[in-house]
Amino acid sequence: MKIETLYNLSANLQNDKLSLLYQGNFSDDITDRIIDLSETSLSGQTDLQKIGKKVSLLLAECFQNIVRHGDFNHESKSAGIFVTRNIGNTYYISSANLIHNKDIDGLKEKIEMLNQLSAEELKQLYLEVLTNNQRTNRGGAGLGLIEMARKSGQKLEYDFELVDNEHSYFYLQIKLKAPSANDTVETIPIGIAKDFHRIMADDNIFLIHKGDFSSHTIIPILRMIEDNLSYQNESAKNKKKLVHVLIEILQNISKHGYVENDIREGIFLMGRRYNHFLVYAGNYIENSKVLNFRNYLNYLNRLNRNELLDVYKKTLNSGIVSASGSSGLGFLNIAKDSLHKLDFSFHQVDATKSFFGLGVVI
Repeated sequence: MKIETLYNLSANLQNDKLSLLYQGNFSDDITDRIIDLSETSLSGQTDLQKIGKKVSLLLAECFQNIVRHGDFNHESKSAGIFVTRNIGNTYYISSANLIHNKDIDGLKEKIEMLNQLSAEELKQLYLEVLTNNQRTNRGGAGLGLIEMARKSGQKLEYDFELVDNEHSYFYLQIKLKAPSANDTVETIPIGIAKDFHRIMADDNIFLIHKGDFSSHTIIPILRMIEDNLSYQNESAKNKKKLVHVLIEILQNISKHGYVENDIREGIFLMGRRYNHFLVYAGNYIENSKVLNFRNYLNYLNRLNRNELLDVYKKTLNSGIVSASGSSGLGFLNIAKDSLHKLDFSFHQVDATKSFFGLGVVI
């Protein structure tokens, strides 16, 4: 993956207060982390606090729909994707999972039927299905879809994309508006989620997160990654090194990212290439800091591993702390743990700030 991809993704998500795109292990633990991250984001937005409970329920229901009905034994690059985006006063929750082509017509018919029902009719249908205990061996008879339609108060958007003679991707999107939201809120077509799915599958990216990287938002991200790693056959040494680098990168954004409206906005993604992890992160910095920062990163890239270790030890022993509260060990730590030279770029956004992108291979 090129460092420019990070900047392009950030530009595509520039209006999002929160973006989370995930493909990988779909488990109850990951569901909990996504809800934690969403609730943390909602807690700082007065208008959206009113729909916080509904958002959590819809996130869980949509994620569990992938768990219950996705075909994870297929040879495709991606068995599914989960996307949640908060733009203005509207929440978008999108998902994709592999289904058998023979099930498409029945699924279409069910969704079209739900989209024609009123709120009262949806409630009545839900009670009827629940009361009659109409269940299948995959965990339900459309209760999940009924709940999504009920809680969102919007028509369910869907699409299908053929994979092979037996399978297709089933894309589903839910939209949830806060009570104060007006009808002029921009509508995101479901095709956008399909585009993100394609990008993540092609570049083998399993996590993209864009939002406020203040200190309280870091913990849910780290826990989500650790949960994902627990399902991968990685050595304890590699996991420890990866988590160490992740903490340094996320803390760098949290401590030193450009603050605007009390928010330290950033973007973070993780992927795999062969047997290595790719970690990319981006945030805004003041233009006045770009030149010195660029020179420092170029200096680190000129050092070999032994030289990096030597500088690291000298910096550690000096105990000198900068005015920002940093001893300069953060990027030294990242550079000495990276398998390759640091990949970085700067893009000037306006007269005040620039976008700084960093890529590391572990």
